[in-house]
Amino acid sequence: MSAQQDLEAKINELASLVSVLENFYESVISRIYLITQAIEETRAAKSAIEILPEAGEAEIIVPVGGDVLLKTKVDSSSKIMVKIGGGVVMTKKKTEALEFLNKRLEELESALSNAQQDKKSIEERLGAARHELNELLKRARNVQQA
Repeated sequence: MSAQQDLEAKINELASLVSVLENFYESVISRIYLITQAIEETRAAKSAIEILPEAGEAEIIVPVGGDVLLKTKVDSSSKIMVKIGGGVVMTKKKTEALEFLNKRLEELESALSNAQQDKKSIEERLGAARHELNELLKRARNVQQA
């Protein structure tokens, strides 16, 4: 195999690596976005539960889907239904629901931190691969001009 063919093979290999890394980077960005949304939703749910009265009733508005809201009353003895995964819903007291949401927030924030570390690692690898690819392309142009 000639030096030119070796260089072309290396360029093709690096171009493929750059493409794979770019796709992986986009998936990590999507994951970060979804985790961030889940964190915001969990914080909103936690805030809503925290303001429920300890005694008596409170009037609340509940979304039921399709941009439809219902006005209803909830009393302090009401149980809170929490999805725990796999389509399973559990009924919890206010304090238990808040504990559950705090734990979920910790898990989501840990997942976000891991995803951000993955993003940084991919950015570094992608930058290095692009730099190396550019250098090889310059060498290839110089070989062709000679």
